[in-house]
Amino acid sequence: MRRGRQRPRGSRESAPAQVSQSQQPPTAKLFLRHGVDINTNMGEGFGPYRMPGESDVLPFVTSANIACGAHAGDPSLMEAALEECRYYGLALGAHIGYPDLQGFGRREIHLSTSELRASVLYQIGALSGMARTFGFELTQVRPHGFLYRQMSHDVRIATVVAKALAEFDRWLILIGPSGSNLLAAGERAGIRVAQEAWLDRAYDSNGNLLPHTHSRAQMRSHNEIMNQARSLINYGEVTAADGSRVKIDFQTIHLHAGMPQARAIAEELRYMIPNPCALTSEPFTVDEEKDSPLPYLL
Repeated sequence: MRRGRQRPRGSRESAPAQVSQSQQPPTAKLFLRHGVDINTNMGEGFGPYRMPGESDVLPFVTSANIACGAHAGDPSLMEAALEECRYYGLALGAHIGYPDLQGFGRREIHLSTSELRASVLYQIGALSGMARTFGFELTQVRPHGFLYRQMSHDVRIATVVAKALAEFDRWLILIGPSGSNLLAAGERAGIRVAQEAWLDRAYDSNGNLLPHTHSRAQMRSHNEIMNQARSLINYGEVTAADGSRVKIDFQTIHLHAGMPQARAIAEELRYMIPNPCALTSEPFTVDEEKDSPLPYLL
């Protein structure tokens, strides 16, 4: 059973003060399209309150991001989520957000650069410490809510988050919205990034997620969600809200456990991607033939 990632050579414990260029992880690179990751979120509750459906999709995903106590989560929930990740052999991510339990991390909160850096390090550190008691190392970090949305249009915020990850562990992978800001932040911080596609969220003609306030932001129909999944996997495109076709670069697909019929959608998605795999910290060589979208038509 896979128990989180194996720390690669040249990692924090063994690396000398100066790391040679050949040992540095490639920055802001894209992952292989034929090995798409399927990620979900876990532990998004507090105390007696639980997010329904989280466990239902775990057999069909390759990685899980656990809330770290800021927008949701507490030590007991984090521990329970880690146990489930270990049972299913999932790669482990930290699901970070603004400190906003009442607003579930979706309200507008503006922290200074130093405050945001400290909050990111605090959350990652908390989960990383607990994860080690389960034999896990963190593979990735995925922001939540307003912080996620900020990263899509504010490269400064994206860079602060990316640099905090680099301080903690330069092998961590930052998951975020598809687009140039995430790539630029990864390049500036010297870490890897993974662009994310959504199944149940609509996009505008520029490839950005529609805001939650938009009437068509959230997809509810099973057929609508699966049509978007097929379009992403087969062609790397979606149909935007205005009817245009938009290219979406992605290396991981987010599976929201709160979707209607989430388990059925997860099972169908897993069938459409015969060889899904978690994001990896190992260097890779792009294979143009394997990188091309595959015709998995249902």
